Amino acid sequence: MLSVSDNGIGFPKDLDFKNTESLGLQIVTALTNQLAGTIELNRNKGTNLKLNSRVN
Repeated sequence: MLSVSDNGIGFPKDLDFKNTESLGLQIVTALTNQLAGTIELNRNKGTNLKLNSRVN
């Protein structure tokens, strides 16, 4: 599991972070797919992304 957080303004509610033109989010999504993992997004008090891998 990898967790990345910040205490900024957070992601907009209508942003689909799995389908965006942002290079950074495209890399995160590609890495998660390669690891057969999942991404959890928490928008409380900033932004927190958790990447959970299913690969051992």
